[in-house]
Amino acid sequence: MTDPQPQPEPSVAEQRAALASTVDALHRKVDVPARVKAGARHELDRVRQQPRGVAAAGLVSAFVVAYVAVRQRRRHSH
Repeated sequence: MTDPQPQPEPSVAEQRAALASTVDALHRKVDVPARVKAGARHELDRVRQQPRGVAAAGLVSAFVVAYVAVRQRRRHSH
């Protein structure tokens, strides 16, 4: 068996770049408010691209709420 060739050690600049990349990734991961804002922005963009779907969902939701309210009134009035 032959021993694998030892890998050359990265330069200090390469190590710093790798460390900076790792720190940036960890910072993005633990920055919950920024992630929430980014997610909300993404959803808002998605909604803006599909206004008919949102309008339909709003109408269905309004219908369901009105139906439940009317049903509750009828149930309590008898």
